[in-house]
Amino acid sequence: MKILAISGSLRKNSYNTALLKIAQQVAPGKAEIEILDLHHIPMYNQEIEEPIPESVKHMKHKIEKADAILFACPEYNYSIP
Repeated sequence: MKILAISGSLRKNSYNTALLKIAQQVAPGKAEIEILDLHHIPMYNQEIEEPIPESVKHMKHKIEKADAILFACPEYNYSIP
């Protein structure tokens, strides 16, 4: 099973990314967890939807090939992100 992991934090020492790295190490059996790097994904701007940036094409391809998506998101002000 291919699991694509996405961290909601881009910080170098992000706790969310650290948790995803631990998930990679403890994934059971045939589960394979790949952490998607979002550093090169531009902020959404409808004016640049076409042509689709290469980094977005790459992300879409990874999502399409994944069997599951695992999100690790930071908590903001004691609430959901």
